[in-house]
Amino acid sequence: MPKTAKNLWPKIATFATLAEAFNEVRKGKRFDADTLYFYARLEENLFALERELLERTWTPSPFREFMVHVPKLRRIQAPSFGDRVVHQAVMLHCAPIFESRFISTSYANRKGYGTHLSSYHLRDFAHAASVKWGKPYIIKADISKYFPSIPHARLMARLRRLFADPGVLWFFDTLIHQSGFEERGLPIGSLTSQWLANLYLDRLDHFIKDDLGAPYYVRYMDDFVLLGPTKAWCRETLERIEGFLAGMDLTLNPKTEVRPITQGVDYVGYRHWTSHVLPRKRTVKRAKKQFKSLQRRYNAGKIDFDYVRRRVVSFTGYMKHCNGRRTLNSILDRFILTGAGKPLPPIEPLSLE
Repeated sequence: MPKTAKNLWPKIATFATLAEAFNEVRKGKRFDADTLYFYARLEENLFALERELLERTWTPSPFREFMVHVPKLRRIQAPSFGDRVVHQAVMLHCAPIFESRFISTSYANRKGYGTHLSSYHLRDFAHAASVKWGKPYIIKADISKYFPSIPHARLMARLRRLFADPGVLWFFDTLIHQSGFEERGLPIGSLTSQWLANLYLDRLDHFIKDDLGAPYYVRYMDDFVLLGPTKAWCRETLERIEGFLAGMDLTLNPKTEVRPITQGVDYVGYRHWTSHVLPRKRTVKRAKKQFKSLQRRYNAGKIDFDYVRRRVVSFTGYMKHCNGRRTLNSILDRFILTGAGKPLPPIEPLSLE
């Protein structure tokens, strides 16, 4: 068992670390109002945060709440700019401690991992399982209302197994218990919440890999897939997983299912089979609708070409990670722009190689 980490707080609660954190937080947001307001009095703000952290008087500011609709309707609680700087400073030193516990097939919130690598590995696992077992089955599962369900006491107990640093433990205890949730739940929109949520399910990862011995398992936050040789094996394994999660005060989504891999599996935004990966039908349908709107608004002079180009590049980036060339080209072939009454060349389909 790795030793608990000590002596981190003197490295975190410094002007230098906070300045580094500020530079990370403002990436891609240099001209946002919150960034400019904080930057206008940068040294004063950073020294104030350093003092609050050293004296342990820092408390979270109220969240800015808003709704997002993709991929599903969710309420996001975004921390203030100053709080984001603090969160980043803490994770600059604590993230490696979290990472040291994670298995290699946990992909959320980790540098060099992400949804696309998770998708690629699931495709490889599906192929390997088919070679090994012929016609394997899959368990496709996710945790019911995961972020609102995370129990504070159990999460803090997990953190005390990682850290023996009083300052770090004070910070996480303050963050968790003064975030506006009682006894359980984390805000979705903060960096620290993403790391803490990933950490809490690390116990499930080790149970599935070490105790159950499942060779083909991937997880992206609270969505996970594992493959097994038979339907009966998957059913029995799923019961054991449900029992383990009950001990963590968590439950599975009722939509959790066991099915043959020949029917494919929807995971991290794509539909996976043993030999190929396709885009989600609803994502393609939504893109077609969006492209029609972009074409109409551009031709009416309501948006500029750069606005259109960014959205086309974003969708192309999504499609290049699956077998979506034909679908992408069919959409772009119909995407004709005109400006000031003068036709413009269509946006060329980008290479998916």
